[in-house]
Amino acid sequence: MNLTVRTAALASTALALALAALATPSQAASTTGALMITQVRPNAAGADTRDGTQLNLNGEYFVIKNVTTRTVNTSGYVPDITTNTYGRALPSYYLPAGARAFVHTGSGRHYRDSSGAHHIYRGYARHVLLNTSTAKNPDLRLKKPGSPDDNTATGSISTCNWNTAADGTTYNC
Repeated sequence: MNLTVRTAALASTALALALAALATPSQAASTTGALMITQVRPNAAGADTRDGTQLNLNGEYFVIKNVTTRTVNTSGYVPDITTNTYGRALPSYYLPAGARAFVHTGSGRHYRDSSGAHHIYRGYARHVLLNTSTAKNPDLRLKKPGSPDDNTATGSISTCNWNTAADGTTYNC
């Protein structure tokens, strides 16, 4: 094998190893657990209510990502919205390693769409995420299973703050 071929093979191997290291899911800096909040849309597009009827509940959501190398069951993780204590833990859903899921406020059937995104539904009959916040920071905490929904940092693994939410805007956390 001549020097040019060996150099090319060595460079190719080094590049492959570097790309493999980048592609491996790892624990993100903004979480201390298996799941991380990556985005939130606290203000669904359009009016929240009309004639006393809640509208577009599933247009209000947050996005979680599994930052581990294993499938994680979302059951029991607590989304703690800092202005209330009426939250409910996430339902059981097996989120594959590296996958992300849209966690919708309203009702629906949990599924994976054609683009590979997962959808989880919390089953609320009204909007629960804040459209505006002036004193609370963060506005949403994701807590490990078994944590209290008590507006404290106890059990928090990931947080997100958006202050005033524009109509239909998604915010990165």
